[in-house]
Amino acid sequence: MSFQRFDTSPPPSERAESKRPHLSVFRFASFQSTSRRPSQTPPAYTPNDVFATRNQRHAKVLHWLRIATAVTTLLASVVVMACAGRTLTTYSSTRDNAEWILPLWPASVDLRPTHALLACGIILAISNLFYLVAALAPTPLRSLRTLNLIWTILAFLSVFITIFTTAFASAISSHLSNSTEAGTLSSWTCKWQGFGAAAPGHFSEICATSTAAFHLVILMIVIEVLSVLLAGWGWWVGARLKKAKGETKGQGFAV
Repeated sequence: MSFQRFDTSPPPSERAESKRPHLSVFRFASFQSTSRRPSQTPPAYTPNDVFATRNQRHAKVLHWLRIATAVTTLLASVVVMACAGRTLTTYSSTRDNAEWILPLWPASVDLRPTHALLACGIILAISNLFYLVAALAPTPLRSLRTLNLIWTILAFLSVFITIFTTAFASAISSHLSNSTEAGTLSSWTCKWQGFGAAAPGHFSEICATSTAAFHLVILMIVIEVLSVLLAGWGWWVGARLKKAKGETKGQGFAV
């Protein structure tokens, strides 16, 4: 009796398939969970964070621009005071000088333009020094809203003072420029510029210092107009910071 041998091996196609690596659904899922780890990078900034950071940067730039403008105006004001004071001192020392046979000065010398220049320099120096103390000293005045208010008041006040001083001095000097019996310190001394050695030696100094003071005040008009623009920019930055942070004061402004 013979036994028939049956071939129980799978067909070639099945054998080829059986050689392929088989991953169950569960194994594949576990492989994904173990091989891919969550990233450790911090979350991205939101648009509100970027908006707040940008406005903080604008506030710092505004702060230092105001400091530079205040320092420039303070130095120019000190020069104006020095020039006007030197002019008045020289005039007082030579008014009754007996060295010359004829009087050096006219019967009527109008000192109002020089006094106006001196007063303008004093007011601008005090106001800008006050702002520098408020902006740099560790005081409660360093909030953005308070500094905006101080800067705005001082900017408009300085524009008015410089324009008024320039117009006032120009009007008086122009009115007395052709007079032979009256004049200002600038108009009278500058008439002697073409006489060379015949003119008193201190006249050229008075003419130069008074002219320099007047031109510096004109220059400060431009600086104070820039201060008004900085005042507007300050309120704009303050409004954006208030919108971004929901605060009434720019507490993060202090640097």
